[in-house]
Amino acid sequence: MGKIGEGRLAGKVALVTGAAQGIGAAIAQRFWEEGASVVVTDLALNLAAVLLHTREDRVLPVDLDVRSAEGWQRAVAATVQAFGRGPDVLVHNAGVMVPGTVESPDLSAIANAWEVNLLGPVLGTAACVPAMKNAGGGAVVVLSSIAATTGAAGYMPYAVSKAASIRYVNLAAHELGEYGIRVNAILPGGVETAMSSRADFLSRDLDALFGRMAVPRIGRPREIADAALFLTSEESSYVTGTTLVVDGGQTLGPVRSERSTPISTNANG
Repeated sequence: MGKIGEGRLAGKVALVTGAAQGIGAAIAQRFWEEGASVVVTDLALNLAAVLLHTREDRVLPVDLDVRSAEGWQRAVAATVQAFGRGPDVLVHNAGVMVPGTVESPDLSAIANAWEVNLLGPVLGTAACVPAMKNAGGGAVVVLSSIAATTGAAGYMPYAVSKAASIRYVNLAAHELGEYGIRVNAILPGGVETAMSSRADFLSRDLDALFGRMAVPRIGRPREIADAALFLTSEESSYVTGTTLVVDGGQTLGPVRSERSTPISTNANG
């Protein structure tokens, strides 16, 4: 990394949703390292202590409910006030992993998944497009999931809403390309975050599960952040409407049986 304020996103203004922890926090941190001014948005901004306390310059915390059109307008206005212009880089990371089955659909669960995982990107992109047009272009990244293509047993609302987000990315890329705005999706596999530490996941042997894959460990937030950096930098200037799978080969299936000795998935090793 070069000097502070220099880098692959130098001079850019980036807005990242769900940036208080996990993948969103890693993306915000990575963008800051590469020179961007970063608008850190979430419903729980108090969790973003590390980034906000150590990186006060070029960082703007904004409370945002991605389901609210008015909330998006306020976030863009705050960005303009702080940095003199709206976002030209936008990462839709905020999401909810909502359980539910085909046999017993829960309407409230389905609505929650769709409002956060799909309506959020729809409203947010619309709110940021004017600033991107004025800037002569921009980059939008939607965090989908490999569940969009593989399914996720017991998580029908989540998988279906993430699948819809990919189609939205295709349509947005096609429509906004003439303005120099690129739109792409990242499909992460399992990543070591607070979500993978929930009770319903802790009941499973995650070491044995991920240890069977081509890259025999769970993913790290920084690895997803690096993919987001690529898709928002000039290195991907000819990439739009695509889906980048970042899953260590999980969609390829296991390379060894469950009875094989699992390989350590220590994310620090």
